[in-house]
Amino acid sequence: MEKLQRLSSEDRDNLPAYLDGELNEEATRRIESILVQSSVARNDLELLSKTYDLLDELPRPDAPKDFIEKTLATVKMERVKVSLSDQVWFQTSQKILVLLGWTVALVIASVAGFAVTNRMVERPDDVLAEELPLMRNLDRYEEVQSIDFLDQLTRSEELLNQMRKATSHE
Repeated sequence: MEKLQRLSSEDRDNLPAYLDGELNEEATRRIESILVQSSVARNDLELLSKTYDLLDELPRPDAPKDFIEKTLATVKMERVKVSLSDQVWFQTSQKILVLLGWTVALVIASVAGFAVTNRMVERPDDVLAEELPLMRNLDRYEEVQSIDFLDQLTRSEELLNQMRKATSHE
């Protein structure tokens, strides 16, 4: 009784190459030994051969006349490198960076303007805070009739402070 040996998936994949004579010697010998031993394998080869024969009978479509030119032009276009500045993503990112730069510059200018204005321009509250000692003693100052008296009072307070310092050091 004949042994039914099936083709492996690798051998089945090699059958078209076997029919075309494209296999190396080792693979060819392997397939031929299987074909000798197995009628199933011979049947598979015969079906594949008939399929090839039927394909040869089909009409062959003609390629358009400009097929070669279009194919070569496509190949050339794939080889041509598009410059970075011509790419859409680069142009978009460049616009975004310019917009972002102007936004950052505007924010920095605003913060600097606020800081300068806050430090340089006097507010009414600041003037009142500086004049607070004067305001506390305003009632006393209104009772004074002349500026000369205030000058003498200031001098006497300075002398008094100097005397206190001198006595505290001794």
